[in-house]
Amino acid sequence: MARGPRKDASKEAGAEGAKDSTKEIATSGSKDSNESADSNSKHPKDHQEDFIPKKTCLGDSATMKRMLDDAAIKVLLDESELGYEEDTALSNVKLIVGFTGVAASLVSHVYPLSFPKNWWVLFACCAGYFICAGILQLLLSFVELESILVTRATKDASGKSTPGFTLSSHFPRYQEIYTLGITPLPKGSLALISLPKYEPSEERKVGGPPSFGPPGFGEQHWDVTKFFDDEGIFYEEKFCDELRSFFKAYESSVSKKQS
Repeated sequence: MARGPRKDASKEAGAEGAKDSTKEIATSGSKDSNESADSNSKHPKDHQEDFIPKKTCLGDSATMKRMLDDAAIKVLLDESELGYEEDTALSNVKLIVGFTGVAASLVSHVYPLSFPKNWWVLFACCAGYFICAGILQLLLSFVELESILVTRATKDASGKSTPGFTLSSHFPRYQEIYTLGITPLPKGSLALISLPKYEPSEERKVGGPPSFGPPGFGEQHWDVTKFFDDEGIFYEEKFCDELRSFFKAYESSVSKKQS
């Protein structure tokens, strides 16, 4: 008769221990899930950028060219890699001209006299706006052309100065060959007005080594099908590796010709 209560007590103790252990497991699991949720909530943009690739329509040559151009600019200006600096002199001129045109349109709206007493103000403001717009269009059509970036002069570890250059890209519509060309520009971006239009060489060695002509000139051709799949997904990092190899080969070529 005395053995029955002991069995019941042991069963109750075992049940209470099992409940405590399950509570500890549940609380530890909830803590881990909360911590992982907090870490994901702190950096949601990083996770999205890692898993969302860039994509475009394969028939949209302009967008494909822009994606390739942006990758080339990013590699050149990356401080941890090549660390070139952009020459913004021409961009500053464009900003000044653009703000001048906007100011002219603003004056035409806030001038205190009413029409027709302010006709000469309206005429001057309209003329100024169209002149500024025309200057910007001329700069785009006859000065910048296919130039996507102008860099400043740089100095290496030995103190040797390398002149700046303009980076031009060429990607005709309905074609598969993307070309990057480097042309020396020692006088800065404002000297683009005296630079002839970039024309890729007729002998296009796709997939081969880059070609370097006179001092400071370089060119490389790529088949874009290596960096875009059938669905239009852009393999940017693969293309950036190709760009780094091209720019480093250009730097070594320039240093050899200077020495």
